[in-house]
Amino acid sequence: MIWIVLIDDHPLAVKGMGTWLEECEDSRADWFSIVGTAGNLADARLLLEKLDPLPEIIILDLSLGEEDGLEFIPTLKEICAERNADLPRILICSMHEDPFLIQRAIDAGAQGYVSKSANSGEIIAAIDAILAGKIYVNEKYRIQSPGPWACLTPKENEIVSLARRSMNNADIAGKMGISIRTVENHLARIYVKTGVVSRRELLDL
Repeated sequence: MIWIVLIDDHPLAVKGMGTWLEECEDSRADWFSIVGTAGNLADARLLLEKLDPLPEIIILDLSLGEEDGLEFIPTLKEICAERNADLPRILICSMHEDPFLIQRAIDAGAQGYVSKSANSGEIIAAIDAILAGKIYVNEKYRIQSPGPWACLTPKENEIVSLARRSMNNADIAGKMGISIRTVENHLARIYVKTGVVSRRELLDL
């Protein structure tokens, strides 16, 4: 039995993915079992702290309402370190298909990335790959490892991520709880690190 946790803030997506996985068999003839779901970072932490043993796989959405799903990865590492447990494999399942966001997820520690529009065969292939210790990303997405964004801090990566979702500086400041001036200062450092001179060049990378 392969234990899976689903972390997604859309109830219909959770129900649909959960039902589909529990009705499918993987290539080793083991059944998948959904052992828990969460719709935000706080609930995800509580769930993983009480699960014993930990799941083999966590399927995680990038966007949990106003929260960044990737912020859960350091929390998960902390939980595993405290329990001296192996880190579950992390498969990102997101509506976003921007290569930057995919690269950011892999650099953050995810082992796989699939679009929510992916067919069942691709999802199974991704699960098989990450269980085998491999990285899974559809070859149509051009990413590198380490990515061109590896020089950025986590906060700088988050700002680029939000900018690439068409948020302006005021939107980014509001979402991150910082001032517009702080956003501008971060962007100036990001431009220097990535070798661009404008927001448009940054978005075109």
